[in-house]
Amino acid sequence: MQKNWYISFCLAGISLLPYMTTLGRSIHRPIDYGLPAIKVRWLGNTHYEELRSTHLEKDALFSTYDAVHFKKNQLPAGSISFRSAPHKMVSTKILKEQIEQLIAEVRKHKKRYTHFITLQDKNFNRKQAYGFLVVRFKKFPFVVKLFIETPHSFVHPDSKGFEPIFFFYMGGGINRHLLGFTRIKNLAHINKKLKENENWASLIKTPRKWFWLPEDPNWIEIEGENVDDEGKAYTVIPGTYAIIADAITSNQSFSIKNAKHRKKALKLCNYLDLYVDPHIDNFMIEEGTGKIALIDTEHFPSLVGFKEKKFISSYFDWYMKLMYKCAENLFFCSKESAKKTHRKKSELALPREQ
Repeated sequence: MQKNWYISFCLAGISLLPYMTTLGRSIHRPIDYGLPAIKVRWLGNTHYEELRSTHLEKDALFSTYDAVHFKKNQLPAGSISFRSAPHKMVSTKILKEQIEQLIAEVRKHKKRYTHFITLQDKNFNRKQAYGFLVVRFKKFPFVVKLFIETPHSFVHPDSKGFEPIFFFYMGGGINRHLLGFTRIKNLAHINKKLKENENWASLIKTPRKWFWLPEDPNWIEIEGENVDDEGKAYTVIPGTYAIIADAITSNQSFSIKNAKHRKKALKLCNYLDLYVDPHIDNFMIEEGTGKIALIDTEHFPSLVGFKEKKFISSYFDWYMKLMYKCAENLFFCSKESAKKTHRKKSELALPREQ
């Protein structure tokens, strides 16, 4: 199983040099106030964290959070059924109480949690208690994807692991926190697309997902300057939230060594216009149904900054496209080319709800 996001990136080793040279800007070099910039602070506070970069894009930073969509898809009151046993139910009040306790334990920098088993924490800064954490309930068949951000962490993509550095440069300043807001909306798009094809509809299963807000989500205010021709932009997002999803029980995961798995995954992703990450670990065979389960539904074009449809013929072709995109953004993104890119509207963008 691949341990990192894409092994090709690690082998290429192209991230560290440009990242360090960008971050290592001379203190004697004058600030370019014409660059895209964001000011980030807790809502109601006067102190803010600032970031200026040619890579910042308005859509990535100010269009992912859709308040109407978020509210419409929050965890319902009452109870929810188990995916594999619909006759079994759990009170959402219990789920909420246990997630609140999880957050309290996270803020105490604990490594183990009372009600949860850790599934992924590579993009989580345990010492500072922020980032992206994936856990599973010990007693209930649900997974929790917890997102915690602060004004400081928002403008420091290097503070939450290796992968967020790539996301920042490729996706116009995007981060896991912002990408989380796309997961349910993209899931709806994927399900709609699957229903349009009888063959795929009979082969693919997707988990249910809901948003959840804690009692005190710590709202973050983001102001943008020079992010597009209009200049100004503004949004307020929750600093802490979670996505609750059905846990998928699998008896077989897709393998990059299996030619049939590779072919099937790429065929599906091409059909979905790469709205799904082709990473082979995102596909598995669901126990009991024998169908292919999609695990990760964040909007992949937003993650890597794709604005036009692409077709991939093989995983080698896929890695090459990603490496080219990454190198282009890291090495060859001049101020003028960045402005041109920022003005270009994406044909793959998710619509906002009214």
